[in-house]
Amino acid sequence: MFKKYFSMFREDMRYVMAKRCGLDELNNFIMLIGFIFVVIALFTHKWLFVLIGAFFVTLCYLRVFSTNIDKRMRENDFYMRYMGRVVRFVDYIKLIIKMQVRSIRDKEYVYFVCSSCKQVIRVPKGKNKVSVRCPKCSATFVKRT
Repeated sequence: MFKKYFSMFREDMRYVMAKRCGLDELNNFIMLIGFIFVVIALFTHKWLFVLIGAFFVTLCYLRVFSTNIDKRMRENDFYMRYMGRVVRFVDYIKLIIKMQVRSIRDKEYVYFVCSSCKQVIRVPKGKNKVSVRCPKCSATFVKRT
């Protein structure tokens, strides 16, 4: 019974969101800023920070449900033009940390990330210094396993 209603709800949401902007990198950043202000409000007990955080969260939802897709795409392109390098660098750092954690958990292999194409490379542990060649872009680098 609930499966039928859930399916109907999903179809209704698909219809509603068909011509909407949806989530993009700028919305993620705006939501993060709003969340930071709300957390600051929790520690400082100031209502001003709650209002600022609520403003940013509301702005994010207005962008998500906006039907002016061209304007939202231009805004996101502007954001990505200037902040895209930072976003990609943070994603690269998160990938490196994830592969280091995976290397610690895995007893047989160590994982590296190619600095030029971001390909994950798996190398057997215990080989000391090895020259690793990326299978995707053929870049080589020396790493200790």
